[in-house]
Amino acid sequence: MKTKFIALIFFVFSDSYLFGQETSDWGYDSKWQVRPSIGLNVPLTKLFNSTATDNLIDYHDGTTYYLQVFAVSWFFHKHWGVEFNYQGSSSNRIAGQKRGKRFSERIQNEYQDGYFVTPSSGAFYGDENIISGNVERGLIGIIYRKELDRFFIHPKFAIGVTSFYTDWGNATLKEKNSNTLLQVNYSTGERPNDHFTTAASLIMGYKLSKRVFWNFEIMTSYYNTNFTFTKEIIDLTTGVSTITEYSKYKKDIFTLSLGTGLIIVLK
Repeated sequence: MKTKFIALIFFVFSDSYLFGQETSDWGYDSKWQVRPSIGLNVPLTKLFNSTATDNLIDYHDGTTYYLQVFAVSWFFHKHWGVEFNYQGSSSNRIAGQKRGKRFSERIQNEYQDGYFVTPSSGAFYGDENIISGNVERGLIGIIYRKELDRFFIHPKFAIGVTSFYTDWGNATLKEKNSNTLLQVNYSTGERPNDHFTTAASLIMGYKLSKRVFWNFEIMTSYYNTNFTFTKEIIDLTTGVSTITEYSKYKKDIFTLSLGTGLIIVLK
C-alpha cells in the first residue's frame, strides 16, 4: 500500500513543479497547504459476522479515532487543486492482546464439551503502529475552494486505498476419553487486505491568520471487502486434513468521518 502512495505523491509533485513555474494575479494567494487533523470514523455498515474469526481482523465495527498524519494540497488554479492525505485509525477494542483473548474464548466455548482445547492466534503478536494505527487510509483527489473574507469552503472528491490486516488462528484439540488429536487452523491466505476506496467530503473553516486556518471536515467513504477465512482440520495422527469455508466477509462498507484541525499555508 505504501508503495502505491509514494508513486501517487511523485506524480502529483512532479507535475506541480512544471505548472508552478508560471505566475498569475489570482486573488487566492496560497498554492501549497498542509492539513493535520484528528477525528472520528463512524461506520454506517458492519463488517463482522459474529463468528470467532471476527477477532482475527485488525478492525473494529464501532467508532474509531483517526489521526491524519499527512495531508498536502496544491492549488494549480484559483479555485482548483489536488490533495493527498494519509490517515491512521484505531480503537482500544482492536488491540492485539484483546482480540487474541476474545478469539481464544470463542474457540474454547465452541469445542470444550468434547475436547481439551489449546488455542492461539497471530493477534497476540501484533503491535499497533503509533502513527498508522490499525486501519490505514490514503486518498488523492480533486479539491475546489471558495473563499469569502475569512471564511472558506472546500468540497473534495477522492479515490484511494483502505488497508488493514487479518491474522491467523489455530487450536490443538485433544478429544476427551480418546487419543484423537486434531489441529484446527483459520486463515485468509493473505495477511494484508487493500480495498479500493472512494470518498466525498466537505471542508469548511475560518482563517485565524494569513498562514493558519481552522477547519472542520465531514466525509463519507465507501469500499468493498471480499475475503474469506477457511477452516482446516488436521488429524495429527493420520495427517489427513479437510478444508472448508468458515466465514466470508463480502461487504459494502460505508463510513462517516468527522474531523477538525489546522490548515497551514506553506506558499
